[in-house]
Amino acid sequence: MNTRTPHIVIAPDSYKGSATALEIAHALAEGLQTVLPHARLTLAPMADGGEGTLDCLAAGRAVHWQHTSLVAIHGERIDARWFCDDATAVLESAQVLGLPLIEAQPDAPALQARGSYALGELITAALDRDIHDLVIGLGGSACNDAGLGLLSALGARASAVDGSAVEPTMAGLLALDRIDLTDLDPRLQHTRIRVLCDVDNPLLGERGASRVYGPQKGLSAADIEAVEAAFTRLAESAAPSGLAHTVGSGAAGGLGFALALIGGELTPGANSLMDMTGLRETLAGADLVITGEGRSDTQTLAGKLPLAIADTAKPAPTALISGAIAQEARAELARHFAGCYTLVERAGSLEAALAQPLHWVRQVAADIGADLPGLIGRA
Repeated sequence: MNTRTPHIVIAPDSYKGSATALEIAHALAEGLQTVLPHARLTLAPMADGGEGTLDCLAAGRAVHWQHTSLVAIHGERIDARWFCDDATAVLESAQVLGLPLIEAQPDAPALQARGSYALGELITAALDRDIHDLVIGLGGSACNDAGLGLLSALGARASAVDGSAVEPTMAGLLALDRIDLTDLDPRLQHTRIRVLCDVDNPLLGERGASRVYGPQKGLSAADIEAVEAAFTRLAESAAPSGLAHTVGSGAAGGLGFALALIGGELTPGANSLMDMTGLRETLAGADLVITGEGRSDTQTLAGKLPLAIADTAKPAPTALISGAIAQEARAELARHFAGCYTLVERAGSLEAALAQPLHWVRQVAADIGADLPGLIGRA
């Protein structure tokens, strides 16, 4: 390899709520060019099923953008984007259920009042256009209802012990006694559903959706036990034995479970998107790969995009650039990445990094460029 003209593949995820994957990729390229002006740079902004999946799959393709008016998870009506490519519709749960919607709404509903109903409406909109091949990205959701809302939107009847209907929210899930799928939209029986899961966690158990992701969504220890019990009731009422322990069924607050229940094929989002975009072939010719995300922690090690890219890129080394890295994950991440960099360490504080994320991405990219010989040497 000629180190004066290295081939560097830039394949970041979005920094949720701060910058898109495309913005991050361009900022990385700009920073690298300040110290490696002759390097060959390939920009490949990516996603793993969460925020940015639509843009990742639409890049460089002739697609037909659609807009569906609906009330999203934050209680406000939006025009949700999705697209058609030939006879396939691509939907992104983050468009209607994403955490940034909640964070941007001062009086957004509390977690118990949130559900996945809007994604069910989005699926219905695709079915109404006579589309019977769906690709659905899961990730970055602000709900934790095991897909109760989605199932309700598609015709399921959920009831409490006294037979009364429950709300299509997490509060409704907590009151759930049983669910009847008899009246599900019959068009689902003739629809292929491919689900891109951003994590590999199951619905139930120690690695389940509530135990792992509940705290970041606001669940206390007592709440987690109550939700786990409600998840179990839903699974026992509706699902074949073992489905709640399937890899990916815990994605997006349990939406993976609900979509598998209606016939969806759960797949690792990062790996599927690498196949669908041709990134695997691109990585094969790289001298260095750079990936990143807003925050890296133990969840990164559960099937998130950066790890999938690092594993696929081998023997080429991969550098990780994140907004921040959790201390408890540093040692394990260092085993997978040739170098781990954060905006917080370069900016001096989380507040400074959040105020100018693209500026600090450029600065860290310049650091990576300067470290190039050492990074390649660790391959």
